[in-house]
Amino acid sequence: MGYDTIKAGIAGLLNALGYFESSQAVDFKNASAQEYINRYILKCLSGENQEDTIIDRFYDKQEWQILIAFERSENNDITQYDAMHRAKDAIIKSLDKPANWASFAKVLKYDKCSITEMPNYYILDIRIYVLDLYIY
Repeated sequence: MGYDTIKAGIAGLLNALGYFESSQAVDFKNASAQEYINRYILKCLSGENQEDTIIDRFYDKQEWQILIAFERSENNDITQYDAMHRAKDAIIKSLDKPANWASFAKVLKYDKCSITEMPNYYILDIRIYVLDLYIY
């Protein structure tokens, strides 16, 4: 299906949950504080051919990364940390439902998540694997 189709499909799932694409492409280091609320960065990190026996098609196993920043301060640290975990749960549930991604991917699977603490924000890092089918 290709990069644009997969990216648009994952973005659609995130948009349905109330998130919007950040103006940043790689990380939130140069983002304004307004980017720390309901913004995501979506990246394809890698791909790997999963089958080479059929001549007119192949399966590409891709690793995608979703980064979402959550603001933090002395007044709202615990509240934002809890909100971040609730957001993670909602995103994983959305990704786990095949009806949400079957139109744009062969397989979409949650792999892992992590949290990075920065001075002014938290970063929720969610990794997913997508099996894409290329036919030519």
